[in-house]
Amino acid sequence: MDKDLIRTLIRDVIAEEVKAMKAGKSPAATAAAVRVASDADLAAFAKDVLRLAQDPATRAAIEAGRHPFHLAGATQAATSPQATTPSGQVHRIDKGVVTETVIAKLAKGVSRLVLGPGVSITPLARDKAKARNISVERIGQ
Repeated sequence: MDKDLIRTLIRDVIAEEVKAMKAGKSPAATAAAVRVASDADLAAFAKDVLRLAQDPATRAAIEAGRHPFHLAGATQAATSPQATTPSGQVHRIDKGVVTETVIAKLAKGVSRLVLGPGVSITPLARDKAKARNISVERIGQ
């Protein structure tokens, strides 16, 4: 399976879960806790999804967003009030997980993203930042 297809599957699963959480629906009690803090974590999750997708019923549930996944220890990505400079060129995130959606919502003038200690960034978010010529910098690690 090619990596773009795997990324698409993972993005779809995560998007469905985020949508459900925003709608006030909590993931089912049997939801799989997913920790994606590194490329190795992402690869392990992709392998798990592929293993689960071998069962046609589970695959259909994953594709329809009915097979629950949630991010382990997930918190909403948040920024401090003073995190953005007046010029809008630098944006700082102090806690949470930076996803592709967070990058997409950054103002057009942002050229540098500063991540505080403990902030995770997904590989798709890194790709999106790179495509928008936004440099990602970690502080306090």
